[in-house]
Amino acid sequence: MITKSILNKFPEYINKNVISILFVMIFLFILLTDFLTQNGQQFSELANSFLHLKPYFLHSIGGVGQDPILYRGKIYWGEGLFPAIVLMPFVLLFNSLHLFFYQGFLQWVLVIITLIIIKKMAVKIGFSNKDSLFLAFVFLLGTVYIGVASVSSSWFFAQVITTLLIFLTLYEFLHRKRWWLLGILSGLLFITRATAAGIIVFLLLELFSERRSNSRLKLAVQLLLPFGIAILLTGLYNFVRFNNPFNGGYLYQDISTISAASRSIGLFSLKHIPFNLYHALFGTPVISTATNSSWQAIYPFIKNNPYGLSIFITSPFLLYIFYQKKSAFKSNQIKNLIITAIIIAIAVFSYYGVGIYQYGYRYSLDFLPELFLIFLLLYKQRHKNLSFGFKVLASTSIILNFYLLLTFL
Repeated sequence: MITKSILNKFPEYINKNVISILFVMIFLFILLTDFLTQNGQQFSELANSFLHLKPYFLHSIGGVGQDPILYRGKIYWGEGLFPAIVLMPFVLLFNSLHLFFYQGFLQWVLVIITLIIIKKMAVKIGFSNKDSLFLAFVFLLGTVYIGVASVSSSWFFAQVITTLLIFLTLYEFLHRKRWWLLGILSGLLFITRATAAGIIVFLLLELFSERRSNSRLKLAVQLLLPFGIAILLTGLYNFVRFNNPFNGGYLYQDISTISAASRSIGLFSLKHIPFNLYHALFGTPVISTATNSSWQAIYPFIKNNPYGLSIFITSPFLLYIFYQKKSAFKSNQIKNLIITAIIIAIAVFSYYGVGIYQYGYRYSLDFLPELFLIFLLLYKQRHKNLSFGFKVLASTSIILNFYLLLTFL
């Protein structure tokens, strides 16, 4: 009788939970593609080099398209060193078994941890467990994060670690505010993606706006000491490789002619902002045609734009932030998050690269967690629970993201 009752209710259960089931299926698909990625394993190769006490690759990683740094007969890597450090114990274990450790073997775990941290952060803000889980899926599947989470090549692997570190920082700030731990997390961000380490601005603004003067110095030391050590470690790493603590090697990178022309203007320059800003805010999908010179649209009719999609296309719910009254921003915490996001965004948009061959505008992940937290705080001010309209918008966005993602993979 119990079995029959369950079977009778199964269709009703499916109807009520079809969106949840769809989210889980998309999520599992991403984890699978993540796990199967075998190209762009530079961090695993670099971890192997570190185990041999070498700062350069022991094997060739390929030419243009793989971003090798060619310097004095050696091949180096320009990305931050922390992802390679994370991989070292796993690479060591697999080396002992004469096997190669692919980054995707770990990345799917990092994605799940990120999901858990976002859920816990939303609960801390005041959302229910059910709504918090929904919001966690919204970030993972309803933003550009879906693109980096689905491919474990080194550039995306670094951004998965970066996103996790940012959310860990934000959660720790909301939860316990252990400033020494916030300093460590900020330092790890610096040796992963230096632009994302701009979150230290938010922490400093909060520290000096909330704390009494007699405790500020002590807490500032706890925050800045690990961050300073990370900067010194990066300088030492650069000196060992290129005899200059301020040289990250990007000027020696073997890149395409178009990218090299952009880089010649400067690694960071205000001249790069218009192009990056356009794709971050106004980039649209491209029409899928039979040939480059054809006007005939064919399946899938629209597809991902490798130069980037607007964050308002991949995450339309973020428009909610811009439709709030001025009074909604009276909180110093929200103001400090906005200031920090703007500073990081300016740094990102000033970079010579646009992050080509991507889904969405992936460099926005350096400041997107801050925008997501702003959204959560603003939304909670006006709503006790997630509205039906928001759920429809978010679900539609996730389905569109997945559709366009398939044209990228």
